[in-house]
Amino acid sequence: MNGKVVKEIAKICGDGNVYTGARALSRYFRDRLSSTDLVLVMPQTPEQISDTVRFCYENEIPVFSVKGRYMEDGTLPSKEGILIDLRNMSEIKKIDRENLSAYIYAGVTFADLKEKLAKEEMKILYPVSGTTDSVLRSYIDREMLLGSTCNRHLQYSIFHAVLATGEMWVSGSQQITEEGHADFREDQGPQMSPFFGASQDIFGIPFYGVVYTYPIREERKVVAYSFDNLKDAANLVYKVSRSEWCFEAFLANDRFLSVTFSGGARENVAQTKKKLKQWVAVFSFEHHRELVELWDRYTKDAARELGGKEVKGQTLEMIDKALMSPWYFFDRDFYRGRCSRVCGFQYFKNISDVFSTIEEQAASNGFKSQEIGKIIVPAYFGGSAYCEADIYYNPENNREADSAIKTVRNSYESLIEDGFFVDRPQGDVAELVFSKTNPAYVRLIKIFKSIVDPKGLMNPDQLIKGV
Repeated sequence: MNGKVVKEIAKICGDGNVYTGARALSRYFRDRLSSTDLVLVMPQTPEQISDTVRFCYENEIPVFSVKGRYMEDGTLPSKEGILIDLRNMSEIKKIDRENLSAYIYAGVTFADLKEKLAKEEMKILYPVSGTTDSVLRSYIDREMLLGSTCNRHLQYSIFHAVLATGEMWVSGSQQITEEGHADFREDQGPQMSPFFGASQDIFGIPFYGVVYTYPIREERKVVAYSFDNLKDAANLVYKVSRSEWCFEAFLANDRFLSVTFSGGARENVAQTKKKLKQWVAVFSFEHHRELVELWDRYTKDAARELGGKEVKGQTLEMIDKALMSPWYFFDRDFYRGRCSRVCGFQYFKNISDVFSTIEEQAASNGFKSQEIGKIIVPAYFGGSAYCEADIYYNPENNREADSAIKTVRNSYESLIEDGFFVDRPQGDVAELVFSKTNPAYVRLIKIFKSIVDPKGLMNPDQLIKGV
């Protein structure tokens, strides 16, 4: 990057917020960098991010944004441009207890907000397989949340984004102003463009928003039931979520739980797995004491009819503790060195077919079925099921790494043909998804992109080639 450009950006954001060189940027990539032409910029205010992006637009400099713990585009380090990380924009502007909402910037983490909300006797929902510790980023990217069981899928009402021109866009009101409000529909959904969610920031970079919070109720109880087969376990999760008897619910196999609950220590995985049955269905009840007792009794009766056995003791305590924090996808790398996944939505009645397809592809590439981590989370009262299969592998073993890539790719190809819905596709999977959609939809994306980013400088080629 031209030294003069770096100096100009440093004037906008301050010398301490601009970094160059592979050493400074390596933490954003899974593989260590030997060199890079990117310049890391960490704005502290909306004005700094706006002025930085405007400067880049005027000088035709590509702008890329940090969207997760790791950047998934392996070609990015060789590109010239600036990489914007919003972690320094970490102010919690306001906690509105009466309206159950928090006004936060993109740098606010789950740990930050959890601590602040606890003082107000409030809480937030946590991701199942988070790719970032940013609350706003996670919510806007529609990462699956355990509380999505019986709550709205979108966990925010409005957000602000900086466009490629440096202008600030506010959802809902459609005003380019510093602050705005959302014009709600009858179904209480925010009036915002769905293009922004999980769009790889090709239209703009979200930096501020209002997220939903929840009161800490009078009573909370966590229960779990073990099963020897997927069908009965899934039927219980569907019934409980559909009947609105819970606050959170999920179903996972022993491999997923043993990796997730081992605290990053590989030596603990085998021991943890021994304590678990093949499938474990988990529910949390939160409300008035009488209602919690009622939900608990209903769920226990339903589990008994389906052959589930109640989980107690240390195993239940471990599950209960885990529900108090986010689960991050990158935290599973420790088990074999790297973790890839197949994830998306399908109806409950087709869950078995989803995992059978993935198992077939895994077996054909040398992976054992019992080594695949599996989790299912009901979405919106059981209207559909979020299904995820984790493939653990050693990235140092080229053959094993190639097999993992083939398993994921081939699984998506087969599943999409069967109506599997991929909510936030990236990379090759995005190309696959968009190749099978109505061409008019792709044209619309490109038209909208050309309107908000006439020069094509905002995260170019980050969603699909040419966009």
